[in-house]
Amino acid sequence: DTECVRSPSGLLTTVAYKFGDDDAKYALEGSVAIAGAGIAWLKENLKLIDDVKESTTLAESVDDTCGVYLVPAFSGLFAPHWREDARGVIVGLTQYTTS
Repeated sequence: DTECVRSPSGLLTTVAYKFGDDDAKYALEGSVAIAGAGIAWLKENLKLIDDVKESTTLAESVDDTCGVYLVPAFSGLFAPHWREDARGVIVGLTQYTTS
């Protein structure tokens, strides 16, 4: 879209692209502010990886999460929820969850 669009769902408006003198094209996006810090947390705090590059290999080795998810909301949730009081959580654990 060539006009700045406001999201009714709390998403952010961002410039998608602009070429030369053409009008800018806009898009809506969610916002993740903790991705890099989340990987560092796996390395530094939990000692699950020795190098941040291992996170890709580890993630690609999982065929199925079996419903287990990490939400690294260490400093709150950004778009579209905007909850600064939110905190990180691991959900979906059962007695059958393995590493």
